[in-house]
Amino acid sequence: MKNSKNYLLHKKMEIFPGETRENETSEAEAEGELLKSGIQAIPENVRTVIELQKTKQHPDNYQEILATDDLEKISKAMRDREIKQVIHAEDPSLWIHCKLAMKLAEFLPISEEKKADLKLIMLYHDLGKTKTGLSERSEIQAIQKKELGRGKLYKVAKGHATERPMDIKVRLKANGITGKKLEMFMAVVQNHMETQLADLPGKRLAKIFEGFGETDGERKEAAEMLAWVVQVDGNATMHLQFDEQGELAQLKKENTTGKDFDKIWERYLEAEGKQ
Repeated sequence: MKNSKNYLLHKKMEIFPGETRENETSEAEAEGELLKSGIQAIPENVRTVIELQKTKQHPDNYQEILATDDLEKISKAMRDREIKQVIHAEDPSLWIHCKLAMKLAEFLPISEEKKADLKLIMLYHDLGKTKTGLSERSEIQAIQKKELGRGKLYKVAKGHATERPMDIKVRLKANGITGKKLEMFMAVVQNHMETQLADLPGKRLAKIFEGFGETDGERKEAAEMLAWVVQVDGNATMHLQFDEQGELAQLKKENTTGKDFDKIWERYLEAEGKQ
């Protein structure tokens, strides 16, 4: 075993000093979490934190893998259940994923105003996963069964990026996001699963970016924000899997989509015949 037991707990404490695995979040606790993240503790945001905290990132009945921070116990439980990889190993709660993404936004080479916008988007980017009945849909259940059969443990949420759009709009408006900016936020949320922006061909980028506004200025603003969202979302997703030696280790591929945005935008302009 490469890492000591309690590795995951230690890793989370590096990110959130003084904190351990959370139980159900109260309104007062949610307000505190928001304020620490630099987001208004208004009722709409508090409600969102609580909904995210109640939403799990893995299917039910895998508690023996997910309810411990002891890496040796996790390894044994994964082998017993024929699980080769745990995705979103940062925490069973969706809230911790979103909070980690907001934390990572603080270290980006962008303006404070853009950091604030990015944090708010990350608070709401996965709200669609809280949609009642999402995991019970037949298509999603079929994918879930297939993924578990491949040894991949995570909760399938196909299509979540476009779920609950009116709820997201109402809550963003409560944060003072209106007009063109609201349209930009919604476009980013609804496209945040385009996780391979850096590798997409120009024509595909053009098709995506053309829906981001009427001018290249509007499109570029939204496309750049999407690139940063893809980066922090990916980097806030931890994986546990067995390596070539059969030992359990954490895998975290560094996503640099936001840093690579200039190259992505150049490919869009070339595809549009503007470069």
